Amino acid sequence: MKITFLLACVTIEGPNSVVIRAPRFCQPNRQGDKSLPQTAQRFTFTQVFDPDASQRTVFEGSVRGLVQDALQGGNCLVFTYGVTNAGKTFTFLGPDHNSGLLPRSLSVIFNSIKGHQYSRSDLKPQRCRDFSRLTPEQQAAEISTKKNLLRLLKEVGHEFCYHDSD
Repeated sequence: MKITFLLACVTIEGPNSVVIRAPRFCQPNRQGDKSLPQTAQRFTFTQVFDPDASQRTVFEGSVRGLVQDALQGGNCLVFTYGVTNAGKTFTFLGPDHNSGLLPRSLSVIFNSIKGHQYSRSDLKPQRCRDFSRLTPEQQAAEISTKKNLLRLLKEVGHEFCYHDSD
């Protein structure tokens, strides 16, 4: 019933167009009311994906280009909007075995900076936009603090930190 209702109301027409028609039960049926023709509204988008589209297809067709533009200095925003249970979280995060838009975007970002990370530990962030250069003694203290924190987290429980089996 629900699938039939949705199929009767929403039609994908081509790669960038959707037509929505009011369900038949919404049309007036009172005596004396003439049956109104079923009106349809057409919406045009940059891309419309089939309900069976994979997470990869949606990412490649919608977000990958935005992420690559952002890596080149551009601004972008991915905004999800819809009714409850429409699939926003599923599309954005995806299940563990089939990543959604956010994990795939992060993968592109982190893969693009491989080999370009600052490998020394002589800088420490200060506030939002500044940093300070650490002396060798301060570096040793920072490394010691981080190691102690990680050791403490491992002692508390593995569910709080990522454990690499190397």
